[in-house]
Amino acid sequence: MEEPEIAVVGTKGQFVIPRDLRRRLAIKPKTRLAIYRKGDKLVVTKLKIPTAGEELDDLFAEIDEANKERKAASEPDVLREIQAYRKEKRARRS
Repeated sequence: MEEPEIAVVGTKGQFVIPRDLRRRLAIKPKTRLAIYRKGDKLVVTKLKIPTAGEELDDLFAEIDEANKERKAASEPDVLREIQAYRKEKRARRS
């Protein structure tokens, strides 16, 4: 375990993260941090905010995983379903 660094809380409740830690963790101005309380301790963690592309990649991977055992519908299957739906819809109207 590393030796702890010391930070002093100012009058506005702010504290400075020591330079060495900021460098090692790549914490720069505007870096988002989440702060949690665990008993009498504060846990500070760097937030990773995914880009929209990363979120979509994750979503598509999740959809692929959920549907990997399903076989893809063929074009004739899709056309048959469309025709059956249209036939049923016409029958309801009459």
